[in-house]
Amino acid sequence: MKKFIEILNQKNIKYKVENDVIRVLDNLCFYQPCLKSLPDNLIIKGNLDISETKIRNLPDNLIVYGNLNLSGTEISILPDNLVVHGKLNASYTKIITLPEKLIIGGALDLSFSYVQSLPESLTINGNLSLQNTYILELPETLIVAGDLNISSTRITRLPEKFTIKGSLNLGRTDITKLPENLKVDGSLILASSKIKKFPKDVQVKADLDLRYTEIRKLPDNLTVNGNLDLSGTKIKKLPANLRVNGCLALRGCSTINQLLKNFKATCISLDLSCNKIKKVPKNLKIQSSLDLNSCKIKKFPAELTVKGNLDLLEAKIKKLPAKLTVNENLNLEDAKIKKLPAKLTVGGQLSIEGTSIKQLPKNLSVGGELNLSGTKIKKISSHFNIANGINLACTPVKKLPSNFTEIKNLYINITKISRLPDNLHVWENLVLCSSKIKKLPKNLQVGKKLLLNDTKIKKLPENLKLEEGIDLRKTQIRYLPENLELNWLSLDLKKIKNIAYRKNCTAKRKTIFAAYLNGEYKIFQNKSMIGNLKEYERFVNQRFLDPQAGKLKQAARDCVKELQKKNQN
Repeated sequence: MKKFIEILNQKNIKYKVENDVIRVLDNLCFYQPCLKSLPDNLIIKGNLDISETKIRNLPDNLIVYGNLNLSGTEISILPDNLVVHGKLNASYTKIITLPEKLIIGGALDLSFSYVQSLPESLTINGNLSLQNTYILELPETLIVAGDLNISSTRITRLPEKFTIKGSLNLGRTDITKLPENLKVDGSLILASSKIKKFPKDVQVKADLDLRYTEIRKLPDNLTVNGNLDLSGTKIKKLPANLRVNGCLALRGCSTINQLLKNFKATCISLDLSCNKIKKVPKNLKIQSSLDLNSCKIKKFPAELTVKGNLDLLEAKIKKLPAKLTVNENLNLEDAKIKKLPAKLTVGGQLSIEGTSIKQLPKNLSVGGELNLSGTKIKKISSHFNIANGINLACTPVKKLPSNFTEIKNLYINITKISRLPDNLHVWENLVLCSSKIKKLPKNLQVGKKLLLNDTKIKKLPENLKLEEGIDLRKTQIRYLPENLELNWLSLDLKKIKNIAYRKNCTAKRKTIFAAYLNGEYKIFQNKSMIGNLKEYERFVNQRFLDPQAGKLKQAARDCVKELQKKNQN
């Protein structure tokens, strides 16, 4: 108990000790694998996380009011009097059995554990995951208030009277039959299972996944409220009145031509990818998206409107319809297309990455990001509306239009572009790696990420404020602006002159460096900005134990002292 109390004090965690009972009034997380035991009579008012530690046994009379995480430990037995009011994560443990009177208030995750059986009266008030366990059968009266995942187990049958309130995953099991009148309030996943017949009376409220099953026929008048995945099946005919209120996936079906011959199903989206079909059937009733990637389709109807996404990734088609309209995203990556229609309209993103297209139509309308990466396009016209972003990586484009001043994302990595427009404002990401850019605009603004690695840029502009960070590796930048705001920073430690650093701190080989930013010394661990010295010490106390914690805090103090001396000189 004494050592445990010392750890609580070191971490500044509030606790009370009464009659040999320790009450921890907050979350307790141990990131140190050296921890080997916990004291008896321990009550945690928050969460207890001992994952990946060397603890082999839980203490007697342990009560956790939040979640208990044992994942990746050597624990093989749970105490009979264990109480967890929240979730219990015992995945990747050596637990074989559970106590008969185990009390769990939330979900139970036993995936990839050694568990072989469950208590007969088990009730789970959340999800129950038994994926890749040694379970052979489920309790006859099992109650699961959330999802039940028994995929990749040796279970061969489902109980007749079990209750489940969420999704049911039977994928890769040896179950051959579903119970009569089965009701699944979520999704039903039977992918790669041994089930050969789909009962008429099964009710599924969300997705139905039948991928790679031996099911050859679906019930008449079947309605699926979510997605229906029949990929890799040998079903030859769909029910006449089949209705799918999500995506109907027929990916890689050997019977695809027979399925489409008399296709009368109604679906929101249709996935025909990885099939050998050569043309789009005229009788398709699609309300939204169409996925034809890796298909051998060479021709489309003269007029085609796709209300959602159209995916033609690696498709063999060489020409698009003259009056093609795609309301959302159009993906033509690595397709055989050489020219875009003169009046192509795309409501979302357009990607022609890796195609042989050399020129964009003058009347092209794109509502989202335009991806030209790896194409032979040489020029971007100033009249294009690319406010939502453009990717010019690996293109022969040498110049950006001067009116490109506000844009969501701009990628010009591995290009010969040597100048950015003045007053450029990039709302999210600006990627310049391996470009010819040598100077950044004085008033440059970037919202999230700025990647400058492998450039000859010498200076960062003032007043940069980024939600994420900057990559300065292999640049000629030697100083950080003092008003720089970011959350991470990748740099060459030896080249930046106004920082101080320590490498290989503790056995974890942490790199610590300090920089004077916005009026205080900021501490970075590896590349993440943690905060000022006090904030960093608090961060370390929460995640490390002595002696590692002491070494990290001392390294940070040394960096600050060194930097203070530099600034005085």
